[in-house]
Amino acid sequence: MRAFAWFVGCILFAGLLGASIAYPAYELSSSVASWPFHRVASRIAMLVLLGVLAWLCRHLHITHKRDFGYGLPWRRFLKVSLLWGVIGMATAGLGAAFLLMTHLRIGAQEFVPSAAGFARIFLIGVGSGVSVALIEETVFRGAMHAAIERESGSWAAALLTAPLFAVLHFFAKVRIPADQIGWGSGFELLQRSFAPLSHPALVLDSFLSWLVVGLLLSLTRVLTGNIAVAIGLHAGWVVVLRMLQESTAGGESPAYSGWVGRFDGLLGYWLLPWGLAIAVALWLARASWVSYASGPGMAKGPSTSSR
Repeated sequence: MRAFAWFVGCILFAGLLGASIAYPAYELSSSVASWPFHRVASRIAMLVLLGVLAWLCRHLHITHKRDFGYGLPWRRFLKVSLLWGVIGMATAGLGAAFLLMTHLRIGAQEFVPSAAGFARIFLIGVGSGVSVALIEETVFRGAMHAAIERESGSWAAALLTAPLFAVLHFFAKVRIPADQIGWGSGFELLQRSFAPLSHPALVLDSFLSWLVVGLLLSLTRVLTGNIAVAIGLHAGWVVVLRMLQESTAGGESPAYSGWVGRFDGLLGYWLLPWGLAIAVALWLARASWVSYASGPGMAKGPSTSSR
């Protein structure tokens, strides 16, 4: 548990430090581009966090590429990630089909269906998917998982990282009007980002959605000993999510409204049976994919040490 506490402490420190410099960074960036404050603040927080985590990894002796989940030869790693990226898009496509068929999502007025339009949102999705997956999987299923696994075992690492992964997805999802931005706006953004968690009934569905996603990704880390599958799945899911965000808007569907949460109009209780079905399929079919995704000499299942 000490390793987990170290990571939580560093995340809190990075959040506070990032909040303290978010406004001056926003002022400096305004001379270059008109980025919204929440976007500047989130990027600053991420950069600060990367620096703090780099120190923590050295402190906890997380220094080898295998500790970060990159133990596969790079050609095999790339092939596995690409294959599971396609699987991720296919499985997310089932969820997207449900949202569209039930009219929980409808076509956005500003989106014009065309080959060029779909190519544009697909490229946006790929860019977001690859960057998000690489960063989040390297931190959560890579370094953090390895550090906790050494102390408490791989399943404990999965069960501890997934809730934190879910909570942190609430950060910077709120907006502060431009005329209200000031020196304290970084701390206000922190407070407003996590304020919904004090009202569990309002965000329980979204929290459980991210929790299920985190547990699924951790399951692949436990079974394979690396993050190639996790990066692929994560990227594939984000691709479809971003395409939905770019091309659709929330719809009216009273018969199915309980399946989608109010937090973002995309996640919701529908992800629970979806995630359970994927987890069962991964587990039952593990003999057919774990060996290839693990590679020669890699762990083929749960362990108590990353070395």
